[in-house]
Amino acid sequence: MKGRLFWKIWLGFWLAYLFMYACTAILYFERSAGPVDPAWDAPRTVGRTVVEMAGSVLQRDGADSLARQSAAWPIDVRRRLRVVPLATDRCAPASDPRQIARRIEPDWCLRYTPGPLPEVTDDWSAWLIPLDAFLMLNLAGMVFSAGLAWYVARPIHSLRRGFERLADGELDLRLAHSMGRRRDEVADLAKDFDRMADRLEQLVQARDRLLHDVSHELRSPLARLRLASGIARDNPAKLAGALDRIDRETISLDALVGELLTLSRIESGAGNGDDYFDALEVLRVITVDAAFEAQLQGVTLVTNGLSVDRDGADWLVAGSGLLAHRGIENIFRNALRFSGRGQSIRTTLRRSDGAAVVEIDDEGPGIDEAVAKSLFEPFVQGAGQSRTGFGLGLEIARRAIEACGGTVTLRNRSDAGLRVTVSLPLARPR
Repeated sequence: MKGRLFWKIWLGFWLAYLFMYACTAILYFERSAGPVDPAWDAPRTVGRTVVEMAGSVLQRDGADSLARQSAAWPIDVRRRLRVVPLATDRCAPASDPRQIARRIEPDWCLRYTPGPLPEVTDDWSAWLIPLDAFLMLNLAGMVFSAGLAWYVARPIHSLRRGFERLADGELDLRLAHSMGRRRDEVADLAKDFDRMADRLEQLVQARDRLLHDVSHELRSPLARLRLASGIARDNPAKLAGALDRIDRETISLDALVGELLTLSRIESGAGNGDDYFDALEVLRVITVDAAFEAQLQGVTLVTNGLSVDRDGADWLVAGSGLLAHRGIENIFRNALRFSGRGQSIRTTLRRSDGAAVVEIDDEGPGIDEAVAKSLFEPFVQGAGQSRTGFGLGLEIARRAIEACGGTVTLRNRSDAGLRVTVSLPLARPR
């Protein structure tokens, strides 16, 4: 049944309206059937007010003043009020309990006889709402409840259709504009839907781009593998060289698959639990390995701030130490790749605004800062770089550091080379 929410709101409003009408009628007739509450005796209430006013005037100014002032009162009130001397009326209570008597010292007695109470009838039809008024009220309630139900149900129906279309693959669908000028929770839900759709579209596009790039990267080594196997088959004299080529391409493919698995592990959130690691200790381990590789290339690795003995708790970072190690290690490998013999790489660890900041400076060719952000995308390499890698190192570094809540930035140094800055937020002490 379509429009279930509309009918629930509409029928719910009508049931509430009928219930309120029935309760009001029942309470009214229950009160009307019993004895009259003195507080509901309107004529007697008027009489008490008149006696109070007349008594005040009589006691203060005398009977002549009361006669002059009462001349302006309604004739029915004047007729029901009697002013008699105490010599002829001792102001005793009357046999009628509704009659009011008040003694005004020293000479007067005021008596007031209230008008009759309205008659109570047992005929329900006398108290029913006229048919035309009843129909008008019903029509107004029907229009209001229908409008309210439509106002609430229409955007929810649009959201439901939007989710169906999004599930069918329409990732470019947006709903905020269809809410018009609404500024309520439903409009906020539509904005959240748009943000979700944006994120899904970005993820799907990134996946498609990654699959395209992976297929492109796999095509070249696979082609070389086929060529090497063909050479080995057609020319046995070149078997050794062909096998060497197959080994190199196999190692290359294994490295590519390993980096892709690392990317997948980071994207899946692996290692993002309640782990903590010591940023100082992780950096010390990385620099030891990097110093060994740098020595083989004739590159000098200089560290600053790593040899100082500090409390390990001061450098605790929430996140996976393995991911942070892999990310920062990739940055060092990039620096080594673009550093020549006789050059140096400087590493500094410092604290800034509650974060551990690692700066890695090399003396290589630097980068084109116009494309600095794109270097963090998969399979993107800087201009003029040789195809010694897959363009995944910086992407893995960025995602690994971001998985720990940190950031990575690239900036050319003023003299020469590149500075990579890694910022990792330090965990607050518990």
